[in-house]
Amino acid sequence: MYRKVILPTDGSDLAMEGVKEGLKLAGSLGIPATAIYVVEIGDIHISGKIKESLKETAERALGQVEEMAEDMDVELESKIMKGTPYKEICEYAKEDDVIYISSHGMSGFRELFLGSTTKRILQHADCTVSVVKGTPGKVD
Repeated sequence: MYRKVILPTDGSDLAMEGVKEGLKLAGSLGIPATAIYVVEIGDIHISGKIKESLKETAERALGQVEEMAEDMDVELESKIMKGTPYKEICEYAKEDDVIYISSHGMSGFRELFLGSTTKRILQHADCTVSVVKGTPGKVD
């Protein structure tokens, strides 16, 4: 069926809704998962302190996923990538993977119906994408 569950996260509570559901699927199928945090830095020069802060934010977000995976007994790999989130996630995912992503992330209010990264992943991914409803402003 699927080879791996891809779990994009930006560390927000809304993004973690997709992560939770993806980990449940990985656990029920007995397949590994990969948590991905993409640092979007563009073409600007970033100082060492800012880079370190971005890395710490990414590690903190992935650490949350790692704890959840351990609690659910799911094999997990974590990756920090640089670039445009939807591009990096789509390039990483293979045809026989499944991406589990929340409908909204940190920028949940900008696009009320569907988050911009989620929308682009749906448009560009070569694999199955499962969108888990996350309602901006309402987190369980």
